[in-house]
Amino acid sequence: MTAATRRRSDLAPGAGRGALPALTALVLLAICLVFTFVMAAWHRDVGRVLSASGDSIAAAVAGEVDRNIELLDFSLQGVAEQWDVPDVQALPPRLRDTVLFDGAMRAPGFGMMMVLDRDGRLVARSVDVGELGASFADRDYFRVHVGNDDVGLYVSKPFRSRVSDAWVVALSRRIDDDDAFAGVAVGTLDVAYLTKLYAGLHVGDGSAVTLFRTDGTVITRAPLDEGDVGMFAGGGDSFNRMRAARDGTFEGASPVDGLPRVISFHRVGDLPLIQAVEVAGEGPYSAWWRRAAAIAGLLTLLCFGVLGLSLALARELGRRAAAEAELRRLASTDALTGLANRRRFDAALPEEWARAAASREPLAVLMVDADSFKAYNDLFGHPAGDLVLQAIAARLDEGARRRGGLAGRWGGEEFAVTIPGCDEARALRVAEDLRAAVEGLALPHPSGVGGVVTISVGVAAARPAAGGAARDVLADADVALYRAKAEGRNRCRARASAEVRAA
Repeated sequence: MTAATRRRSDLAPGAGRGALPALTALVLLAICLVFTFVMAAWHRDVGRVLSASGDSIAAAVAGEVDRNIELLDFSLQGVAEQWDVPDVQALPPRLRDTVLFDGAMRAPGFGMMMVLDRDGRLVARSVDVGELGASFADRDYFRVHVGNDDVGLYVSKPFRSRVSDAWVVALSRRIDDDDAFAGVAVGTLDVAYLTKLYAGLHVGDGSAVTLFRTDGTVITRAPLDEGDVGMFAGGGDSFNRMRAARDGTFEGASPVDGLPRVISFHRVGDLPLIQAVEVAGEGPYSAWWRRAAAIAGLLTLLCFGVLGLSLALARELGRRAAAEAELRRLASTDALTGLANRRRFDAALPEEWARAAASREPLAVLMVDADSFKAYNDLFGHPAGDLVLQAIAARLDEGARRRGGLAGRWGGEEFAVTIPGCDEARALRVAEDLRAAVEGLALPHPSGVGGVVTISVGVAAARPAAGGAARDVLADADVALYRAKAEGRNRCRARASAEVRAA
């Protein structure tokens, strides 16, 4: 097993532990996204319900207002037609008024009706609204028809009645005599009737129902504030949106009080009137916010709990992985020297052999023996001998690592070293460097060569691509070691293998 392989095996458990919190975070993020999507859809549903409710109410109320105005308009048209009959005009005033207006004012909400001549003077009336001959020429419902024969039914701004002092709206039609302007038929509609009609609607707290003229004038509103009747509310974006279409629904500021609402509007028939229903969203949306906050709070607690459990599990897996890694290290490491033990070296050698075969490079194996080690133990004792083995192992491990190899304890005072990509000549130079490094420690050894601790090294190298097996080069290195010991120790020797010679 090379150093790179060892590093990969050490990193894998850590990477897995790091992936667990990340995976948990992704899952929690997905849950939060789903929650956001669901709550947004729920919010849109609340808006659609509010819009549908407001739209249906606005359409129904617009239809009711249109029917009432249509009834009054039928009466006005009847009065205008009868006024053209000479026999009717020749009747005494009281009888004439009875003929003109009898039954015309029975519809709910109607106030009074009158006929004005071409100069705006009162010539007929359904109730006593003043002396005959009184002038109404200054009123808009009269002036709009003078010189203009295509107005049709005119709806005035709301005003205070001279008779009842109540808010009314005048509806007027032109009277022609041989295609010439002959006067105006006028009828009034009580604003209080419309207000009572609106009050029966249950739109919701904070909501409002408003009838506008297309010029932005408020005719009536529920809940009613006296200051709202007759006010101009046509200067904002919301009213401009209502004026630009026949019907619709949108979220915006109320044209009257500026509060945010869901506004549904409908034109009242072909009249210059707009019926609006302003539904306050605070009630339904506040319930949505409360539920969303409650669910979000529970979800947040759940997310933190799951994340905490995930982190705890990751820590536990980390401790377990570290313990397993330590067990693997202990199982493959010599306890005294810290080098690879015999078992690990036996497993690593075939792997190095296979890599050398794949790269078509040679592989060198060094067998190392501490010279006269038994004598050293007899002289200084086993604790001192252990220190010598540790010192030798440190030099071998340093030399092997620097060259990408592996140093291991073979047994007792023997060691083995692999050097990848190294032929026999270079392997002998590496062995000599290791021998010199141990000798340079100058550890005293009275029975040793030169009076210091030394090692003997056997070297063998082979090209796996030329055939053979890893055990063969190991056996050659062992033979070379015994040759070095036989020739006097503290030296390096090589025994060329058949594979090297064949190469």
